[in-house]
Amino acid sequence: MAAAARPVQARPKTPSLREQWDAVLLLAMRLLTVLFNWAITFALLGLLGLAGWGFWQKLQVPVTHIVVQGATPEASAEWVRQDLSAITGQDIWQVDLNAVQALLLKNTWLTHADVRRVWPDTLVVEIAIHHPIAHWQGDQLLDSDGSVFQPNGMSRGLVDTEALPNLGGPDGRQWAVWERYLSLKPALAAEGLEMTGLIENSRGSLDVMLQGGTKIRLGVEQIESRLQRLLDVYQKTLAGKLDQIAVIDLRYTNGFAVQWRNPPAAPVKKK
Repeated sequence: MAAAARPVQARPKTPSLREQWDAVLLLAMRLLTVLFNWAITFALLGLLGLAGWGFWQKLQVPVTHIVVQGATPEASAEWVRQDLSAITGQDIWQVDLNAVQALLLKNTWLTHADVRRVWPDTLVVEIAIHHPIAHWQGDQLLDSDGSVFQPNGMSRGLVDTEALPNLGGPDGRQWAVWERYLSLKPALAAEGLEMTGLIENSRGSLDVMLQGGTKIRLGVEQIESRLQRLLDVYQKTLAGKLDQIAVIDLRYTNGFAVQWRNPPAAPVKKK
């Protein structure tokens, strides 16, 4: 039996020198194309970066103007600018608006403060303030909306609160006392009596304060009728004598009692 013939393996053909050179050139072209593309990309990114940096530099402008909206004598525009003087000259985008708001609200006259940027160089500050109508418990103030606040002396002395009436009473009773003050004041004014305050104690008893320091004790019940009892006879009995009177007590069923500042001396008995 004859042996099978072994297949003849063909040897791979060696590329010619020209083919090798063409392959090197093709690889080099591809590499140059990639490098060129990367170079263009980096160049464009660099140009964009320079343009962005230049634009950002134009945005970096200092604060030179502070516009105040809602200013009043209690919180004047000059006061706001004075307290924010450290911000003038700062980069407008570096200003901490929350910190500026907190700084402004340290003035307890303010109820609201809003701060915003207006490019290129302006901060707009919008404020709202309390509008006091009376003293409350001596060292506090009653606002026109019925709230009570503690003034911290930062109104720069521009507000004269001396003319405001002095009210006092239990917590939460401020508006009721204010309304009672308004209801009693005209009747007293009609007789030439200037009402400067009203105090309500824990039992609801009312004391009226008059100009000069005279106190009228009204008690709790029948307030208007008791006051009218005094006013009906005031001109004939006490007019012109208030500077000598400390207290007028109306808490009696009929009539009233008067406490004099300097009681008249008792008459000397003859021996």
